[in-house]
Amino acid sequence: MKANGASPDTCISLQITDNDIILLRSLMTDPDGVIIFALDMEYRYVSFTVSHKNAMKALWNCDIEQGVCMLDYIGCEDARNRACYNFNRALAGERFTEREVYGGRYWEDRYQPLYDGQCCIAGISVFAIEVTRLAEAEEELRTEMLEMERLKERELIFNSVGEGLYGVDLNGNCTFINQEALRILGYEEHEVLGKETHALFHHHHEDGRVYERDDCIIHRSLAKNMKSDEVTWLFKKTGEKFPVRAIATPVKDGDSVTGVVIAFCDMTAKHEVEVQLKNANKVLKLLATTDPLTGIYNRRYFEDKGAQLIAASRKDGSELSAAMFDIDFFKKINDRYGHSVGDKVLVMVAATVTKHLRKDDIFARIGGEEFVILLPRAGLKDAVDISERIRHSIEYAVTEHNNERISCTVSIGVTSVNEGIANLDGLIRKADDRLYAAKRLGRNRTVAEDQPE
Repeated sequence: MKANGASPDTCISLQITDNDIILLRSLMTDPDGVIIFALDMEYRYVSFTVSHKNAMKALWNCDIEQGVCMLDYIGCEDARNRACYNFNRALAGERFTEREVYGGRYWEDRYQPLYDGQCCIAGISVFAIEVTRLAEAEEELRTEMLEMERLKERELIFNSVGEGLYGVDLNGNCTFINQEALRILGYEEHEVLGKETHALFHHHHEDGRVYERDDCIIHRSLAKNMKSDEVTWLFKKTGEKFPVRAIATPVKDGDSVTGVVIAFCDMTAKHEVEVQLKNANKVLKLLATTDPLTGIYNRRYFEDKGAQLIAASRKDGSELSAAMFDIDFFKKINDRYGHSVGDKVLVMVAATVTKHLRKDDIFARIGGEEFVILLPRAGLKDAVDISERIRHSIEYAVTEHNNERISCTVSIGVTSVNEGIANLDGLIRKADDRLYAAKRLGRNRTVAEDQPE
């Protein structure tokens, strides 16, 4: 299958925090619950985590290697065909999630295409999180709820249900409670019977707000004489809160409501998995929008956000400028000190520039030592002033290596949409032309006007 030129989806702006970095590192090193691998256009391995290698060994008794087609390792034709089908969907530009079972474990598999520097599809990545606990919790919950719906007699429910169960009278005072509910809540039976259950263990929302009595699922069922079903939070005797799915059913004596029976399932396991999936989604978005070396935005995010800013500028007439720069004689730094030191210089430059930027400015690394800044609400003069402050700061910044202080300079080209530029490509071309004019004029300078060749 050939790579196509489909543009990746627009990404959401995110800021990297220390917690995000810790989460990413934990996901990448978890030997059991997270699998990540990447394939090229011919389904050959580009990279994979140790957890994926271990999983393939357990499933197919093989030792996978980079450069080898993954399908060659899969020993079952049905599994091979299913994998090939999913890979082709991702290579066609589709991002999707499949829940699959491998070796008796449930996995949430997220497929997405990988793009090269020209925004052409060059392969795929698969990010898989084990959700066995979530799947089992969902299945158990479905089974329990169906069983509870079929059970009509109070004693049968009370003696056979595997979840928490208690009843209240018209005043909300507990009339009975089963052992499972007592175990989960941490109470003795005498501490609950005759007490108002709302005040005892259903008194606050998850965020700490007081749970008003009239909003309680029990009192709604009493007031409306109808069954209620919701996810809410209960509190153990220790004060620990936990999520539950609760079903409140009115109890009748003829036409009169005499109380309510409440059945609840502990949803802690499902809640924890949902939080993990939410955090994993955040990490994936960070990976899609940021440069892994410097932590600033990457080319893909810059192009998406830049197109939006250009469109907004044309619509409302607001100012928008761009400053493009690269590091002077960066190749000499790499040749003399090595690429690891060159990487340190790139990180130092990115950190130095970030100190001078405003909240809405967009700063991205779009090439090896090439950077670009979009400056909303800044005309050409303001953009030049900002660029000059950046240039001077970089000139006096240093990177330490083996007791040697390494410094560098940058050449900057600046332009504005007010110069008759209609799109992002035109803005970047103009800034790039002036960047190279700055180099021709001697480097370590800012150029904001067209120069003769």
